Amino acid sequence: MAVSKSTRPSTSGTNQILQRILKSNQVCSDREKSWSRALTHSETGDPPLRFPVYECLYQINVHAQGLVDALRTVSEKFSINQTWAVYQESLVQYVRAAATRNIMDAMSEVEHTEAWLFQTLQHREEKRFSDPDDVYFAVRDREAERAKRGLPARIQFLDTKPKSPARSKPAKPANSS
Repeated sequence: MAVSKSTRPSTSGTNQILQRILKSNQVCSDREKSWSRALTHSETGDPPLRFPVYECLYQINVHAQGLVDALRTVSEKFSINQTWAVYQESLVQYVRAAATRNIMDAMSEVEHTEAWLFQTLQHREEKRFSDPDDVYFAVRDREAERAKRGLPARIQFLDTKPKSPARSKPAKPANSS
């Protein structure tokens, strides 16, 4: 009996939502291309599958350090020329750093695009849950801040009395006696 190692679904609801965000917003083609490239490089196209890239990066760094440690051990135990040992360690560290830089450069673009996508999704959800009338409270708070700083008011609220005595009292009708 054959059993598949792949236990993850090929698509996710989040991925579909993010695809809709890309299509509904007038985004530049660079962002859409970087998102597509990220999906192409992650086996089934499910965003969580990019995490093995970071696991591999960790393994590269761990094994490179292991190789450096092994070179030092061999150099110390068998009295190998220290100049060559330092040179060989620097070669290993250079390869490790170059591999890390290349992986991080590729993943930086993916992470930047994903941050933008999730921020867009966050703003949509916040907008959906917010009360449209909250804007009036924000304006009232802003005007109170301006008043504290001694700045003139930009707007006049109808439910408050004006601060200046600009209103004149209505004339009393003359007695017709």
